[in-house]
This record gives sequence, C-alpha cells and structure tokens, in this order.
Amino acid sequence: MVSPVVADAVAPVVAGMVSPAVADGVSPVVADAVSPAVADAEQTVAGELRLLAMLLGAVLGTFVAWTSPGHQGEPRWVLFAVLAAVLGAASGEAFGFGAARWRDLGTVHRVRLYQVLHLVLASVAVAVGLVAATPYVLGEQGLTGRGVALSAIAICGALPSAATLGAVHRVARRPLAGTPGEQLNTLLSLRRLVSRLLNQLGLLVLLVTLVNGAATGWGADLPKVAVLFSGAVASFVVGVMYVPASTTLRRRSALFVDRYFPLSAVDLSQLVSAADDRAKLEKLLGIDQTTFGELRTGLVIVSPFVVSALAAVIPKF
Repeated sequence: MVSPVVADAVAPVVAGMVSPAVADGVSPVVADAVSPAVADAEQTVAGELRLLAMLLGAVLGTFVAWTSPGHQGEPRWVLFAVLAAVLGAASGEAFGFGAARWRDLGTVHRVRLYQVLHLVLASVAVAVGLVAATPYVLGEQGLTGRGVALSAIAICGALPSAATLGAVHRVARRPLAGTPGEQLNTLLSLRRLVSRLLNQLGLLVLLVTLVNGAATGWGADLPKVAVLFSGAVASFVVGVMYVPASTTLRRRSALFVDRYFPLSAVDLSQLVSAADDRAKLEKLLGIDQTTFGELRTGLVIVSPFVVSALAAVIPKF
C-alpha cells in the first residue's frame, strides 16, 4: 500500500513522463505516423483547391470573352479569348498560391487577417479607383464591360498575395525573436517569399496588358493607348501591395547586419575579409537593391512598356 504523501509526490513525475499522445489514449508511434499523414492530406487538399481555382478562373475568363459584343466572325477574337482564359487561370493559380503562402507564414508567425485587412482594402481601393478613373483619362471608350470583368478577376486573384505581403510587413516591423541564426533564417525566408509573390503578381500584370492589347481593333473601339494605361495601372497597384513589405523587410535586414556584423570592432588585418562577408550577406538579404530595381526584376514596371509595343502589332494579325 502506497502512502498518500508518496503518491502525491510521484504523480507529477509520472504525469510529466507520459506524453500527451499517451495521455489521450494514442500510442506515440501511432501519433508520429499520423502527423505526416495529416500533413500529406492537407497538401493534397490544398493542391486540389488550387487546381479548382485555376479551372474556375479559366472558365470565368472564357465566359467574359464569349459574351463580348462584336466577336462574331472576328478572327482576332480567338487570340483575345485565349488570353482571357489564360488570365483567368493565372488569377486562380495566384489566388491559391497566395493562400498557401499565407498559411505557411501563419504557421511560423501569428498574424491574423484583421491585422492586415487595412492594407488589403487600401490596395483594392486604389485598384477600383484607377479603373473607375479610366473614362476620365482615356474617354468613354477607354473602359468596357469586358475590361471591368477581367480586371475584377485579376484583382480577386491577387488578394491573398496582398494579405501575405501585409503580413510580411507586420512581421518585419517588429524585432525578430530567437538567436542570430534563427533571425537570419527568418529574414532569408521572408525575402524569398516576397520575391516569389512579386513574380506571381508580375505575371498578372503581363497578362492584363496582353489581353488589353488583344482587345483592340475589333468589337468596342478600344483606343490603343488603353494597353499602356492598363499596364501602368496594374503595375501601380502591385507596387502599392509590394512596396510596404519590401521596404520594411529591407530596413529590418539592415538593422540585423549592423547589429551582428559591425565593422567598427574588426581588426585591421581582418577588415577586408569582414567587409567582403558583410557585402555577401547584404546581397543575400537584398539590402543592396532598391525597390524600383526589385519591381523591374519582377516585370511589374518593364512589362507594360514592352507589351505596348506588341499591342501595335497584334491588331495586324
């Protein structure tokens, strides 16, 4: 028979030795086997939803092209329909990609949607305002129903990316926790994340400009300058999404390098080597770049001007 005093003293020790899985009646071996299976199932579901979003976007883009007035017997409509379907599919893929990156970021950093909602709404307000201002800039013929519909598809596809960039902005505003190695890993991960999001959004800008180029010369008398204007508007909207996250992350990275890799305390014989190592780290973190340079690399600024030249050629085919 065990004394109540001894039992009370042993109970916490035994409880600490028992894993939560055993306490819940699940074997640790089974729990370890279930976790990867659950993760694989989540990845499978996410991939299927991403494919579904692509298909839905392609259907919506095709529907917009099919319901466009004046396409009967117009061979150039085929190119417009293909580009509209591709834009819809890319928007759906961008929606799934941004949602997946939001989920990945949320597993490491606690960011809620309401905390970045103001940044998302600001991006949407800028996009809607610029689209609404099109008739005042290009005239009544500069804005068509199909243009509004395709713009709405592209904006919806970019919303998760805007939320994720807002989350990066919020994370980078605060001091990072952990050891210097953990902080560096976080900064590198965030840098890769914003670069991937920029490339995804840059593809939408390219397709928006192309589809407007394919819409000229048939149906509604869309002016050719609308091609360049649509690319510039899309670029500006993506810039509104991207610039706060990029500049804040670059500033946080610069503070990290100044704190843990100062050159003031380095011996003269090691100064050149330390400066070289610091320059390599700054390059990895993107400190040596500018926001405009990153936007240009992501085809957000360059693509409208390149495609505007193609827009003059498209109506000839």
